Amino acid sequence: MSLKKPTKIWWNGGVSNWQDAVVHVTAETAMRGVNVFEGVMAYKFEGRREHAVVALDEHLERLSGSAALLHLPMPYTKESLRQGVLDLIRAEPSDLDLYIRPTVFLDSGAYTEDPSRMRMGAYITSYTRERAPLRSVRLVSTPWTRLDSSAFPTQAKSGAVYSAFRLARMAALRAGGDEPLLLNARGTVAETAGAAVMAVFSDRVVSPPPEDGALDSITRRIVGDILKRDFGIRLVQHSLRPEELHEAEEVLLCGTLDEIVEVASLDGAELGNTGESLTRRLFERYRAVCTDSAHSPVQTRVAW
Repeated sequence: MSLKKPTKIWWNGGVSNWQDAVVHVTAETAMRGVNVFEGVMAYKFEGRREHAVVALDEHLERLSGSAALLHLPMPYTKESLRQGVLDLIRAEPSDLDLYIRPTVFLDSGAYTEDPSRMRMGAYITSYTRERAPLRSVRLVSTPWTRLDSSAFPTQAKSGAVYSAFRLARMAALRAGGDEPLLLNARGTVAETAGAAVMAVFSDRVVSPPPEDGALDSITRRIVGDILKRDFGIRLVQHSLRPEELHEAEEVLLCGTLDEIVEVASLDGAELGNTGESLTRRLFERYRAVCTDSAHSPVQTRVAW
């Protein structure tokens, strides 16, 4: 996938030029990765000057929750950030889909919980993205495990965590794979470096719960609703051993940027996912929910 750098950014309260958004090299977000962020997709309606932002309010709610877990005061209200997303789309419209990242960061005041002694900031970026067909990836186990909640709040979506994900992804690439499978300290499946893991069995789809180190995926919630409504299949959350992925009929990943991704192999062993797989049908239905101009409860529509 290709993300193109924009010329505009929402920076501390309003739309600015990209190059004007700067922090000092000693800012806490630069030195220690003290920030929380969200990834949000906005899909372009064909033939119309309009985007559909998917699950925007849910993402901003999770952003606020991540900040609370790291004891970071929100510098702007959720409504202000919501309006910032809409303003940014209108300031730099595109005929492509957009990947949007609202971020709240700590500039100074690392070791205090006193908001008056903490300088906070926020920005929103928007990258264009070419719409792509269903992807297939090779999943690889690595020595790196998902940080346990006793070491770092697993439900906080923070840049600091993604430093660890970077190492896992590099290990997967060196091993000839595309994505790493992250286990938790107990040896059960947590997630990948950016998506939830889902295993398809005859009567259900199983995905690891948050207590196993999996981020409480908003995309997974949408997929769960689609599975129930359109396919009559229930999504259940319980622990998955790595060997159960080999026993599943299909394995797939889901996330905001990944959408739906089929897993072709795990550690070199081929998995299911035939031409008529549930994964392929689910991808088509999920994409339709995101891109159909008919009213959808997960869309915030932005005309420009």
